[in-house]
Amino acid sequence: MLTWSLSLDYELLCRVKNLPFTGKIYFILLKYALYLKHRICGRQGAHSTMVFGTRFFYNDAYGLASLQRVYCAGHTLKELLPENPVIIDVGANVGQFNHFGSHYLGARRVISIEPVEESYEMLQRNAAVADDSHRCAISDVEGDVLFHVARESSQLSSYVADEDSSYRESYPVRARRLDSLATEMKLERVDLLKIDTEGSEFDVLKSAEKLLANTDLVLVEMSVFRKSAGNLFKIGNFLEGKGFTLVELSSGSGRRPRDLDAVFKRV
Repeated sequence: MLTWSLSLDYELLCRVKNLPFTGKIYFILLKYALYLKHRICGRQGAHSTMVFGTRFFYNDAYGLASLQRVYCAGHTLKELLPENPVIIDVGANVGQFNHFGSHYLGARRVISIEPVEESYEMLQRNAAVADDSHRCAISDVEGDVLFHVARESSQLSSYVADEDSSYRESYPVRARRLDSLATEMKLERVDLLKIDTEGSEFDVLKSAEKLLANTDLVLVEMSVFRKSAGNLFKIGNFLEGKGFTLVELSSGSGRRPRDLDAVFKRV
C-alpha cells in the first residue's frame, strides 16, 4: 500500500500539470497526516478537508488517496476535452471524479450516479449541483438488482459478485438504463462518459446506445482477470462498432491485472 501511495505522489508531483507545486506538496502531507489520524483515533463516519481550495468530503482513511488516484489517472483527459465539458460519471462513489471534473477539468456540469447509500450521501456533499447526483445502479435492464457492498472499500461494490472479493452486505437497488436517465435529464450531448462499476461496465454501455451516438469520449474500466458482465474484448469491440477508437490504455498492476483503464475517442 505504501509503494502504491508513493507512486501516486511521484505522479502528482512530476506529471499532473496545471496545479501549483506548493499545493501538491500540501496535499501529499495532508494525505499522510489524515491517514495516521484516522488510524490512530479510529474515527468513523463523514470527514472533510480543503483540497485545492475546495472542500472535499470522504468517509474512510483512504479518502485523499482515492482522490489523488483520480487526479493521477485522469489528468491527460484535459488534453482531449473541450473547455467546460459535460461529464457523466457512472459509479461515482463519494464523488472523487465529480470533484476532479469540476476543479481540474473545468466541467460546467457533472452528472454522477452511485447506488451505495453511504457513498451517495458523501457524493451529494461533493457534487457541484446536488440535483445532478442520482442514487441508482445502471444496467441494460430496468428493475431491481442485488447490489453487493464490499467489506474493504465501498469502491469495490457491484451487482456482479466477484468470488475474490469480500462483501459485508447485499440489498436490492433500483437499476435504470442510462439512455432513459439521459432523456429525463435532457442531455443532448456529452463530452465524457466515465464508467467504473466493478464488473458491470458492459451492461452500462449496452444501456446507453443512444447516448453514445452523442458522446465524444468514453473512459471505462475494462475487466481482465475477474468476473464481469463483459471483459476488455467485448467492451473494445462494442465501442469500436459504435465509432470509437482506443487512444489510451493503462494498468495499475503487473502481469495479472484485475482491470485496465481505457479511453476511447469518437473517430
